[in-house]
Amino acid sequence: MLLSTTALFCAELWPRKSTEYVLAEDGDSDVASASRFGIRAPVEDANIFSQLTFSWMSPLLKLGQHKQISEDDLWEVPSDCAPANIAETFDANWQHEIDHSEKRSPSLIRALWKTVGAHYVLGGCFKLAQDILSFSKPVVLSMILGFVASHKTDKPQPMSFGYFYAGCMLALQITQSIALNQSLQLGYVTAIKIKSSLTTAIYKKAVWLSNETRQKYKTGEIFTMLTSDVDSVARLSDHAHIFWSGPLQIILGTYLLYNTLGWSALASIVVMVASMPVNRGLTARMQVLKKEQRMNKGKRIALVGEALSGAKIIKLYAWERPILSKIQYVRESLELASLSKFGRMFAWAS
Repeated sequence: MLLSTTALFCAELWPRKSTEYVLAEDGDSDVASASRFGIRAPVEDANIFSQLTFSWMSPLLKLGQHKQISEDDLWEVPSDCAPANIAETFDANWQHEIDHSEKRSPSLIRALWKTVGAHYVLGGCFKLAQDILSFSKPVVLSMILGFVASHKTDKPQPMSFGYFYAGCMLALQITQSIALNQSLQLGYVTAIKIKSSLTTAIYKKAVWLSNETRQKYKTGEIFTMLTSDVDSVARLSDHAHIFWSGPLQIILGTYLLYNTLGWSALASIVVMVASMPVNRGLTARMQVLKKEQRMNKGKRIALVGEALSGAKIIKLYAWERPILSKIQYVRESLELASLSKFGRMFAWAS
């Protein structure tokens, strides 16, 4: 085990192919500075230690000290996050589901899992490590308090124990920070891949619709799918880990409280169980309001689309004010009203 770890460490420290990215020098003009940037993103050539600490972004951060960052100064998107590559991978996975439709019905979830499953599982591993480490710090803190309290007795603990506990606390904090940021980063990457896959698939489907089928779907409904619905599915990937992380945190937290407070710690469980019906009712109401807000948004988008498509007729008959008042009514009296109700309900739920 020690030999494999040492070999991995040496292999990761071995110099890799350098990117075309070069740091900006003092006195460089904006044009000269922009020309120093290569096409390939440094993260694709970064070793595991650089990826864990995000040190591959240091050149870009240093450049920000010399000039204002512009679009020309940014690298291209990494190849595994490029929309074209993501769409190609998802199309292949979805086509595989269609080709095997005789054995089983095509599943969008399976196609998405094959596309983003690796990043999602790896992010879950970092999330698990972060949860365990967050509950390990109180244990080490209790050891530190025991060490301090022992020096007020006749049998104090050796000073080496204090240094060891302090070192453990520092190592836990650093490792937890790395695990948390990596889980968030992988969650964002997963959300980007899901959004790119679904957006491309919906857009291709909308382009290929026949005239007869197109009459069944309004422009507002398609636009809502491309924006709100896709965003909701993408955001789900960021919070999906809470389904297993939440119970784990409750179990670990209750166990630590029980060891500290005894049976009185179960009072928190009673309060949590008693509040579950209330939270369930608030969540159900929030879902209804969210659906209502999306429907109102679709109505507004449909009205705007109709106004733009019939702009000549509206100008010819001077219908600008009636059309504008109708759009404002849907926007202010319906869409914003439902959004305000959702915000108040969210505040109560929080």
